[in-house]
Amino acid sequence: MTRKPPAKTIMIIDDEPKNLDVLDTMLRQAQYEVSAFPSGPLALAAAPSVAPDLILLDVRMPEMDGYEVCRRFKASASLSHIPIIFLSALTETQDKVLAFEAGAVDYVAKPLSEPEVLARVQTHLALRDYQFSLERLVLQRTQALESALQRLSVLDEAKTHWIHMLSHELRTPLTGIFCIADLLLMKAPQDRELDEVREDYARSCGRIRKLLDDAATLATIDVSSEAFESERVRIADVLHVAVSTAQRRVSDVSFELADACDASLETVACSYLLKRAFMDLLNTAACCTPEGERVAVSVLADDDRAVVTIGTGGEQLPPDELTTFFDIGGQRTLHKGGADFGLGPALAYRTLRLFNADVTVDNGAERGLAIRVGLPLAF
Repeated sequence: MTRKPPAKTIMIIDDEPKNLDVLDTMLRQAQYEVSAFPSGPLALAAAPSVAPDLILLDVRMPEMDGYEVCRRFKASASLSHIPIIFLSALTETQDKVLAFEAGAVDYVAKPLSEPEVLARVQTHLALRDYQFSLERLVLQRTQALESALQRLSVLDEAKTHWIHMLSHELRTPLTGIFCIADLLLMKAPQDRELDEVREDYARSCGRIRKLLDDAATLATIDVSSEAFESERVRIADVLHVAVSTAQRRVSDVSFELADACDASLETVACSYLLKRAFMDLLNTAACCTPEGERVAVSVLADDDRAVVTIGTGGEQLPPDELTTFFDIGGQRTLHKGGADFGLGPALAYRTLRLFNADVTVDNGAERGLAIRVGLPLAF
């Protein structure tokens, strides 16, 4: 058997006994519970125990008028949610404005029409129930999201510790292996085949060290930490550091930052991570650029974003390989060493997305690639 929901309680506040009787009879016939009070102070004192679902309130009353009663209800944390409908013979626009400014949800002019009063009461009770349902739903969803976030935090912490441990634990034995291999290659005779072995070995060592550095960087990124601080950063300064660092590390291509780079353009980001992301993108661009050619870097303001373009020389990519460019090991066609790009572009892409940047890659107008980063401007 379905239980009938409890009747809604309506509080009436009016200093005229006749009005109280009329409203009491009207509402009880409509199956509402009624609590009637001849003054505002009495109603305010009784409201916490009565717990009304809606209040019908007169304006003209001695000691405390309806506007003040309404304001006091709305000032109370435990009573402010109760909808209040004014019932008054005052019909001027200013009277209605004062009622709504005090916090009322509706205003009914006297003499009262029973169908109108009941219709408005029913409407605002339904709206109140709907609001409570939404609030319960929001609370449930918030609790579910908090629970999911807690689980993700645990998994993320475990992932971070595991990556950090792996990076640290691998570095020590690999250093020993590299040292032994270096000694063996130093003592080996000089000939063309061994020179090729040495070059392959040097590239492999560099790649392994880069992967370990990328893993260590990934382990240090914690966006929920107080240490993850964003600040206003001059984009030109970041690019100058990234270009000069890339030029020191890469000897077979040159890097050129356009002179037209606007020094006043700023974005909000973590300066260290932003520099690291651009250095990874420049290193990726160098891997795609034929020996002796250059990687061109430019930046232009476009509405609310600064668009940084990194252009390479050399070959272009088919559309399907462009879509996987920022995936881990997503493409290896253009890498001069015949390998994939490792974590570099993938880590750069995800780092830049932390700062609401758009990151894309397309084929250049005639040859090579164009990597574009749209950074939100700080005004």
